[in-house]
Amino acid sequence: MTNYDLEKEYIRYNEAVLTGEILASRNIILACQRFKDRFSRDDMYFDYSDVDKRIRFCRKFKQFKERFNKKPLVLLPWQEWIFANIFGFKWTEDNSRVTTKVLLFVARKAGKTALSAALCLVQLFLDDNNGQEIDLIANNTKQAGICFEYVEKFGKSLDPTGLILKPYRDQIKMPITDSAIVIKPNEYRNLDGLNPSTFICDEFAAALNSKSYDVLKSGQGFQTSPLAIIITTAGHLLDGYPLFEMRKGCIRILEGDFEDESQFSALYELDDDDDWEDTDKWVKANPALGHTVSLKALMDDFRTAKNIPFEEAEFKAKHLNVFCHDDNGWLDPEFVRDSMQELDIDKLNEVKDYVWGAIDLSSTTDLTCFTFLYPPSKKRSYLSDKYIFRTQIYVTEQGLKNSKNRDLYKNWIANGYLNLIEGNAVDYDRVMYDVLGYKDHARIDSIGYDPWNATQFVINCEKKGLQMQPFSQSISAFTQPTREFERLIFSEKVIIEYNPIIPWAFNNVVIIHPKSTDNIKPGKLLDENKIDPVITIVQSLGTYLYTTGQLNGDTEIYTGKKNGDNKQK
Repeated sequence: MTNYDLEKEYIRYNEAVLTGEILASRNIILACQRFKDRFSRDDMYFDYSDVDKRIRFCRKFKQFKERFNKKPLVLLPWQEWIFANIFGFKWTEDNSRVTTKVLLFVARKAGKTALSAALCLVQLFLDDNNGQEIDLIANNTKQAGICFEYVEKFGKSLDPTGLILKPYRDQIKMPITDSAIVIKPNEYRNLDGLNPSTFICDEFAAALNSKSYDVLKSGQGFQTSPLAIIITTAGHLLDGYPLFEMRKGCIRILEGDFEDESQFSALYELDDDDDWEDTDKWVKANPALGHTVSLKALMDDFRTAKNIPFEEAEFKAKHLNVFCHDDNGWLDPEFVRDSMQELDIDKLNEVKDYVWGAIDLSSTTDLTCFTFLYPPSKKRSYLSDKYIFRTQIYVTEQGLKNSKNRDLYKNWIANGYLNLIEGNAVDYDRVMYDVLGYKDHARIDSIGYDPWNATQFVINCEKKGLQMQPFSQSISAFTQPTREFERLIFSEKVIIEYNPIIPWAFNNVVIIHPKSTDNIKPGKLLDENKIDPVITIVQSLGTYLYTTGQLNGDTEIYTGKKNGDNKQK
């Protein structure tokens, strides 16, 4: 148990957040309560001298940018609070630091690069550990150069004659302790072999996978007091991407759903129910507002964002720390996430009612998936007015091995959301028998399929009594189902069985929309941006609408055949 000393600036900041004197996000309030609660614990204590020593040390650094040129780096109260959370708490048993992992989530212009450089030098000089390797990993080569400039110039504030610190191309060495700060761009292939005692990842929002972080974290295996820090702003990569998922995990720790004392999270952001146009709330994401962040500059960017949709998404992400769907995409992921839920399968199957399906076959590298649509039905009491979509997704071992998404896939396989097929090719029989399994509790009316390269699979399915319905992959065939799905999800008529792959796939969608027509279809920009589950969801709706006579236009548009009969039910 340690005294909660209100004479300290960082303690006063913590208390001001808890009392509401400082307006803060819900997650910062939770972090402040966690901070205060630790002072009453017997298994850890707060080391005031270590924290104060590090805060004072930062004042030795001379700044060199604009109006701060030649002024000492004086940490703001919220930055002192960050230091207090990282370096203050020690385990009573062995005096080791409690915090070994940090996520600092804060809006642009909050001084993240300067703070990263300061943390590197503080660790280099004040951590009692010879042979340190401190890695600062920047988002790209240009940012790595900026980070290097900060570390080098802050270092010269301490050692102007270069007796202690020796700068090289991508590192600054301290020979007397056999230690170094290494600055590199974020490319995991260049990080193998590193053994960091401390590493800092700058702007993690752009990371497509967690490989760099994982490589660095695994390199800390033999460190007695490791420290892994991510300092970043929000971005446009949502479900399934590392920062978005990491933030969700940190929130669950703050809420008490998970226990991980080693993780400290400072999530400076707007709350979900905040109006982004309410300027009074902007301080939640901008704790440096009025210091390094100019309200006038924010207002100028805000006025631009109000008039240009893309700029709105960028403003929200970078200045308000709100994850935003890229406006080049289709649906706001919030609509998809809000429509998802775990289904009570027993209730859904109480009545053996009609369902309509769609299947998207692949050979090796793509995802294979099928979806069944349970349309509204008065026969069932469970979600009777909803369009319910259930999807199963598969990947081959070869597809997993070769995919740029393999880290995501491995996680989904481990959690039962993605089915792994042994070997190099899709086992179509396994997929077919999984489809047939639905016949035990539902009446399969018909299954829409892409006629290309599906002949034998279709023959096998028809032998088993399945009604297979060719469904053209042309943009004209997808237009009405796509627009109808939009209408249904906006009117809250859609329920999608929970699977984290689904919102990830929707986030990958861009709408194909030729200027000469009103036709639209879900598409993608990159091969790794898989959208197969989206295609089967929309196609299952299209199959239902087509076979029940609810689509306009000639049969040829939907089947690719000139003489197909539209079956009426």
